[in-house]
Amino acid sequence: MNGIIVRFWLQLLFRREQAVTLLVSFSVVLLFNLIMNEGIAITYSVNLLFVAFFSLQIASIHNRNHTEPYIYISVFPNYRLIAYQLYVSLILSFPFLLMMVGLLWKSFADVSLWNLVIIVFFSSVFSSMLGLFLGQVVKHYGLAFTFLIAFYLPIGLVSWSFNEKLRYISPIVNIFNPYMVNWRNLFGLLGCSLLFYGLGTMLSSRRGGGKKSIIPWISTVLACSILMGVWGYERLFNENVQTSSFQKITVGQTQVEYKGISLYQARQFATLFETLYQVAKKNGTHPVRYTLEITRIHSMSSFEPKIIVQNYNKLQINIYSNKLLEFNFGMDWASKWIDYILPQSTHFSNEQVDAFRRVKSNVIVEVRRKNPGNVYTIQGE
Repeated sequence: MNGIIVRFWLQLLFRREQAVTLLVSFSVVLLFNLIMNEGIAITYSVNLLFVAFFSLQIASIHNRNHTEPYIYISVFPNYRLIAYQLYVSLILSFPFLLMMVGLLWKSFADVSLWNLVIIVFFSSVFSSMLGLFLGQVVKHYGLAFTFLIAFYLPIGLVSWSFNEKLRYISPIVNIFNPYMVNWRNLFGLLGCSLLFYGLGTMLSSRRGGGKKSIIPWISTVLACSILMGVWGYERLFNENVQTSSFQKITVGQTQVEYKGISLYQARQFATLFETLYQVAKKNGTHPVRYTLEITRIHSMSSFEPKIIVQNYNKLQINIYSNKLLEFNFGMDWASKWIDYILPQSTHFSNEQVDAFRRVKSNVIVEVRRKNPGNVYTIQGE
């Protein structure tokens, strides 16, 4: 019977009018990936939008075609029906999954393929379940699709720091640093997917059995447990960091005080800063020496927290995102630090200001060419 249901949806989806819709949708996304020179965040979000769109199509197609009574779908419990719809959604979305893996692989060529597959899988399951959830609880198809657009387009357009605020439900957090998988985000997406499954079963506008079954309740309780567990882990981690003392490491004459990050990561920061200082000094400037004070926490209270705060002879660095630990595409720390170690005089003329900017630019280029401690795994042109 399971195979009959799956084949039924596939037959509906590949009818002439539905097949044209799917073909056009796939062509639009393919052209968007190949032709449009948009940022990776918005491109990835558009791909996920169409994954959710296909799920919404599946969840509502038998109602729109008035075919439910003919194959006795109504005898199926809702939780089983949604599971079948998820299977079909993943089958239809498979080309998009491959496209998203290829998109990330093209952008992050030296990242483990396993990392990319994990990121795409979790974000795609989340998108599929969101589309199925809306298809079950929202009777008006257009309203449900409007909600998907209102969710995915802003997610791709807003800054990475805003996505960190929505880290439990943002399916693009991990693409800001795929080198280091953010498992808290993935568990958050998993918890939300299970929550969509449970609530989609219990709140479904569709007639049929299974709404009082224990399975959707188990799914909902498990989802809440996962989300509370991730939140509790973050809170415990932050409390431990706040109460712990700083560890110290010295590279050359650069001292780094750190907590919440590993010794390897602290050494990366120290090596890069020391090289930046020495290169600036070699270029005939008079750089200012600072001690780095690095604190890694999992969430920040303010909406747009300050990453670098100057406190006398210290640069206090607040790490609240994996993006800030990635040197290739994450945070250009050399460009951030250069304004502190080479402060611009207020008495410079316009010609001196332009010359000073060129010196800063040359220092950054030379530092990147030196690649201290191999912090840059990808070298630019």
